[in-house]
Amino acid sequence: MDTLSRYNIQWKGLSNGKHSFEFGIDDAFFEAFEDSEIEGGKLTAKIELTKSATMLVLDVTIRGEVTVQCDRCLGELQLPVDYKGTLTVKFSDEIDDYDGEIMWINPSDGELRLAQYIYESIVLSLPYQKVHGTDANGNLLCDADMLSRFRIVSQEEFDAFDPESRTLAESPESGKLEALKRKLEEQE
Repeated sequence: MDTLSRYNIQWKGLSNGKHSFEFGIDDAFFEAFEDSEIEGGKLTAKIELTKSATMLVLDVTIRGEVTVQCDRCLGELQLPVDYKGTLTVKFSDEIDDYDGEIMWINPSDGELRLAQYIYESIVLSLPYQKVHGTDANGNLLCDADMLSRFRIVSQEEFDAFDPESRTLAESPESGKLEALKRKLEEQE
């Protein structure tokens, strides 16, 4: 059985009215999406489907936690997910499309495939910058060993640097650049 087919709803045999569904989302779900930035997670998707003769309306709630890579130290980072959204499914013989809020399906198609919608909803609910926070003293919670491997400018160094008052000729790198420039000119 395909991992993502577990997130399909057989809507054709349902009576008009409200129906509830619940799906568990785990590491295998995220592994099914190639190049996913999410390494794993444990979430629950609750879906309340309202069926009518002309459309389906899904009220979706996704809650849990995902594991991603910290943008700063590359370590594992647990992020909470709390998503609420509505998906409207309309029927058409000609259109089979999805724009994030409205999905068009063929009325002869008896099942509604929700895996892609669930995945995109989780990804879009994550913050743009995924980094460890700081403790009560303002110290980074990132992996200190990993941070020491990177050349990171301290806040003091950053505050002391004034790019308008410093020219390239005054910077420590200018000597290296001049030597490289002379070497390239000699080769021409």
